[in-house]
Amino acid sequence: MKKVAIVGTGIAGMHAAKVLASDGVAVEMFERESCVGGVIYTGIPDFRMPKTFIDKLYGEIVDLGVKVHLNCEVDKSRFASLLESFDHVLLAIGAQVENLCGFELCRGFESGLKLLYNLNVLKQEEAYKSGYSKVFVWGGGNVAMDCSRSLARLGLDVTVIYRRSEKEMPASNVEVRDAKKDGVKFSYLKNIKNLIKDECGNVVGLDVVDMELGEMDESGRASCREVLGSNHEVPCDLLVASIGQKVDVRVFADDLTILDGHKCSLDRVWVCGDCYLGPKTIGACMVDGKACAKEILEACSE
Repeated sequence: MKKVAIVGTGIAGMHAAKVLASDGVAVEMFERESCVGGVIYTGIPDFRMPKTFIDKLYGEIVDLGVKVHLNCEVDKSRFASLLESFDHVLLAIGAQVENLCGFELCRGFESGLKLLYNLNVLKQEEAYKSGYSKVFVWGGGNVAMDCSRSLARLGLDVTVIYRRSEKEMPASNVEVRDAKKDGVKFSYLKNIKNLIKDECGNVVGLDVVDMELGEMDESGRASCREVLGSNHEVPCDLLVASIGQKVDVRVFADDLTILDGHKCSLDRVWVCGDCYLGPKTIGACMVDGKACAKEILEACSE
């Protein structure tokens, strides 16, 4: 019987596990958190998406014989051991490296996924309610909407700052509408040039610049450029950066890179979901996890 290790228990990894186990492959999953679900568990608020479908899927793969190891961090040493013990290793870790635009994390500046983890997993609502009042969320995607809505529901003054117009926002229209219903304000055609800090290094304001739209770029949206001489300061005690994520599989091996067709530069190592596609929808990750599992099955039969 072939054996496959899956690192990460997000939606892509679990659907891959279901396909593999249904075909008679022995599957073991390794999850650093205390619960399955990946970013659905750590990053999506309950008010936006109930997690019952994750529980159902988890039950299905366990019934198929999949072994799930929770609270199990896979570092370089354990990854090497997995390669020795399993026929194939599938990385389904999501896109967890966030873009901070060169700014250093500090009191009053943090990343979007970290904020959501603090609220959804660590339940630190009171710390945010008592520690901050004037909040800006930097970005226009669904993660930015989740961050802004979560903070607005705590009673904080929250503004989304986005460098293009509402028309160009990557977040779904429904998410933008619901954010407005929750009291989130929007500041379009603005971008952040710098953080303003006090003598203790805490964020107390933002250096903001106006933007203007230009010709279409490779993304199919209008490009944007700064308006010279438009810099101005705005008060802020918490800036949350939600301006993109990327993947770094070198945490498992220094020479590991992602190739085409879900394969990696190391033999018998695969990637799927956000780890392969970049940040995508839940539906896209479900489809990709299944597709990757079928490729692994083909490799197992060779």
